[in-house]
Amino acid sequence: MKTSTVWASLALAHAPTVLSQGLRQATGGPAPTLTSTSTAPTASSTCTANLVTTLCDYPSPEPGTAVASSGKANCWEYCNAHPPCDFVIFAAGNPYTGTGTCWLYPGEKFDETKGETGCDYLSVFDKPTCAGDAATPTSGACEATASPSAIAEVCGYPEPDDKCWSTCAASSGAVDCLSQCAEDDCAFAIFYTGEGGGSQYGSGTCWKYPNGTYDASKAGTCAGRTEQYVYENKCPKKEAASSSSASSAPSASASESGKAKETGAAGGDDAKAAEAKQGQNGTGEGSAAAGVTFSGMLAAGVVGLMWWGL
Repeated sequence: MKTSTVWASLALAHAPTVLSQGLRQATGGPAPTLTSTSTAPTASSTCTANLVTTLCDYPSPEPGTAVASSGKANCWEYCNAHPPCDFVIFAAGNPYTGTGTCWLYPGEKFDETKGETGCDYLSVFDKPTCAGDAATPTSGACEATASPSAIAEVCGYPEPDDKCWSTCAASSGAVDCLSQCAEDDCAFAIFYTGEGGGSQYGSGTCWKYPNGTYDASKAGTCAGRTEQYVYENKCPKKEAASSSSASSAPSASASESGKAKETGAAGGDDAKAAEAKQGQNGTGEGSAAAGVTFSGMLAAGVVGLMWWGL
């Protein structure tokens, strides 16, 4: 009896929301009125986004590009952190907590003709703007990694020579893969979506080739969707920068060595000059010894003369 009372209370509490939503969908009610063209961020968010429209339905995003979200602001932040993201859809979940699902469409533009209007289950926002945001989410690499462009979309290309022992890693998408390649200073990279193919913006594996160039003759054809996306590393090579720094070091050392030799030579000349001066003044050890010898001979001569006088 008590259980029935509880369920009845819950049903009555949710009835207005359920009935209003159902009525709008069933009657194809008027398009929702947008009271604002911009939605303010929450206290903890630094992002803002413009509300484009609200919908009842829109084609689902690629597998792996929809994530649970704590709210609209969180959805904007997720879009900003996973480029290219020109628009984002927040699918409402719990109306009391504001949670839902964030739908991303990397590399796509919003197509209003694909949407079904008449309710506000889906909120469509344009590209978010975040205060104090870095130029790219891959600041550790270079700007070229922010929006990678595949030079080939293939299947069956061989993995790196070490059979992925140290050159392959899990990746969240093409942007992350190219960032890894730039960090490891690789020549080119292949984002492998897995057997059956998939989106370059979903999760997969990053194959990093340390040297060489992509050889199109080694690639196979795809029976279905693309499995491998090939990207060149257009970021400056770290080894080249290191070599440039190292090449300038020997010249500096040689210069310092030359200065040391000049100083040493000057020091030697000074020492010789000092010795010569000491010899001229009779203050050196050799002069002292000579003086002692001469004095002794003079004394012996005087003694001899006195002896002959006697």
